[in-house]
Amino acid sequence: MGSDEKYRRVKRALLGLLLAGCVVARPATPSLPDGFPSDFPVPPNARLITASGPLPFVPAEMRTMTAQWSSALSRAELEAFYRAPHPGWRPIGPGSAPPSLGPIALPSDGLAATIAIGIPNPIDSGTLVAVTIVPRRPSSSP
Repeated sequence: MGSDEKYRRVKRALLGLLLAGCVVARPATPSLPDGFPSDFPVPPNARLITASGPLPFVPAEMRTMTAQWSSALSRAELEAFYRAPHPGWRPIGPGSAPPSLGPIALPSDGLAATIAIGIPNPIDSGTLVAVTIVPRRPSSSP
């Protein structure tokens, strides 16, 4: 057996081990991104599914953070939860048509959030809650 054949076999074996490791590797537990408001209202009995942001290569006023939870609460219970007052967060508009609520705001930090509720999660029979946190745009003064 020549050295080229040995090299190919070793290369295939290493690639196989690498791919096997990827298949059996346990996915990392998601966590909220740095800068995500610690006082943002999270539904009770909710499980974080995904979270991302803010992206450093976009302008500061466009750096959004997103999070998605699966909750054991029904859509109606989630809507009531987010319409209820929460310390620091308050509705700043009439809200959107379902499934979205918001925006709600944290005025002291200049952040705003839009919340989408109601997509069923077939994996755990929960209700998905998607949140996008954005810096509020400065209001234009006449």
